[in-house]
Amino acid sequence: MKSTPYKLIIMLGILISPALIQITPASPVHTGLHATQLSDTVALSAFMDGLIHSYMSEHKAAAATAAIVRDGQVLFRHAYGYANISEGIPASPDTTLFRIASISKLFTWLAVLQQVETGRLDLDADVNHYLTSFSIPDAFDEPVTLRSLMSHTPGFEDILLRLFTRKGDPVPSLEEIFSEQMPERVAPPMQVASYSNHGTGLAQYLVEKVSGMTFEKYAEEHIFQPLGMHFSTFRQPVPDHLRRHLANGYAWRNGQFKMRDFEVVPLGGAGGASASASDMATFMKALLNDTQHGNITLMDSATYAIMKEPVLVHASHMNPALHGFLDISPAHIRIIGHGGNTFLFHSMLALFPAHDAGLFVSFSGEGAAMAPTKVLEHFVRRYFADPGPPPVIIQLDDDYLQGFTGRYLPNRRPHSDILKVFGLINTVQIRMQDNQLLYTDFTGSQHTLQPVDSTTFYIEKNSTFVGFDRQPGEKAQKLYLSNYPVVAAERATWSTTIQYHLVLLALTLACIFYILVVWPWLYYARKLYDKKPKNRKPLPIFAKTIAGIASLFLLIFYSIMLIAASGPEIIFGIPTGIHIALFFPLAAVPFVFIMILGSIYVWIVPQTKYLSRVFYTLATIVFIMAVWQLHFFNMLGWKF
Repeated sequence: MKSTPYKLIIMLGILISPALIQITPASPVHTGLHATQLSDTVALSAFMDGLIHSYMSEHKAAAATAAIVRDGQVLFRHAYGYANISEGIPASPDTTLFRIASISKLFTWLAVLQQVETGRLDLDADVNHYLTSFSIPDAFDEPVTLRSLMSHTPGFEDILLRLFTRKGDPVPSLEEIFSEQMPERVAPPMQVASYSNHGTGLAQYLVEKVSGMTFEKYAEEHIFQPLGMHFSTFRQPVPDHLRRHLANGYAWRNGQFKMRDFEVVPLGGAGGASASASDMATFMKALLNDTQHGNITLMDSATYAIMKEPVLVHASHMNPALHGFLDISPAHIRIIGHGGNTFLFHSMLALFPAHDAGLFVSFSGEGAAMAPTKVLEHFVRRYFADPGPPPVIIQLDDDYLQGFTGRYLPNRRPHSDILKVFGLINTVQIRMQDNQLLYTDFTGSQHTLQPVDSTTFYIEKNSTFVGFDRQPGEKAQKLYLSNYPVVAAERATWSTTIQYHLVLLALTLACIFYILVVWPWLYYARKLYDKKPKNRKPLPIFAKTIAGIASLFLLIFYSIMLIAASGPEIIFGIPTGIHIALFFPLAAVPFVFIMILGSIYVWIVPQTKYLSRVFYTLATIVFIMAVWQLHFFNMLGWKF
């Protein structure tokens, strides 16, 4: 089972297949060596069956489904395992609905472009022009536009808090969400990409506002029904006539599958859809045919083409941020699509425009987060192998390479609430090993970086690139991943390095232990066994009492937080335990400041033990830093 921080990192479309395209004009898009073999449906079925069965077993998935299309035909569709284990209902590719998470965003962007085509929405207008109940703060000169929302470039912080709603809890409306939880603007729009669920939710809200209907109803009338997608819905929970067809979500516990509750995503347009593999095959065929299906066309081909147009490119060799699609291309072939993850479902939709082909795959199982990516990797390796030579590798000296080493923090992270700490856990690391750079990615996988120019490196294993923003004579400050064009990373500073915060936490706990445990033990030990006359006075009882109260309050806080935040429940909202815990740092603050006066006092009191004075002063400094740390992580008060 993955750790809780890791599960927070992978959900809702964070995990995108490690593939990319080299987008420089001179780079050709090669034809796969084995693409024609897709027509051998018997071999294709055998390959996919073996692949999916293998990953279901490895990742403890209860069910899976997949569909492959090419040239307007469905070449493969199948389902595996059980939609409902207790009732023995097998999964069906035609009727079983899987939660497709962030693949939902593709429907949202189609809806946006439909409204752009009618003239009700403008891609380049200030989004605030459409808003009445709330507004986006004017943090920068440039306004947030729909174009920036579609390309994940509005400059929003990431928000994980309350991305899901517990079963039975009221689901907040989009208006309530954005009135209470507008993401903080941390960068100017259209400057750098940072994947944003709330940005998509905001676009969903605009569609609702100008169309005059809920997004669930809009998707049914303007996308699902025209395309004949009768086993697809944005409604949460799914409607009664589809409920018996819904695949249950399962977690593997103690050697058996345990059913979990339906996952409600309040930002439905960002991750709330459910669909069958056959419906997703229909959807892929429409996307590959300029949204045309039979006699139905969702929009003009020129309007649809906007979804595939680049908005920005972070650096040379990096994939572009597009208007809606994610460019997940490897170096030799273009792949656009989207991935999606909830806690219990993990999916991937990948289109190969040059080959008029598409792949959809989804797994039901808490531990199957990596499975869709692995399926896509093997599918590309088998049917779209790279016929060309790898890029030319150059030599860079060790001193120059040292300028790239360090930890890099993704710009997709919370800034303004208590989940800010998770952003510091999720880092990539570059270090030297055997005169080469070794890259450790978000999942912990390690790759050797081979330089192709002074700021770009190639990963041979998956044909991807890592690029850097580095000025002459300075260390690299930003890192980009070609297969992940909607996120950038920046060099971690001392305040954003998790190791620093862990050391400070350890020092704080050590001081608390000494004050609350060692001090009382020493007092009673000396009282019982040390009968010698004292030449040096102990610390004043008042100073000790103040330090003891501050220590007790901090200890209570850390203890409650450890228990209350140990599970994924915090993603649904702040547990009551954390609400209670946050009182104690505030209560500790005045006592920490009194310790400052106590530290001054003990140095002017004659004959106070020297080591006691040193420890008390150091403890005061550590507690001051602990208060700063809590403020840094938005844990000093109720900042959410």
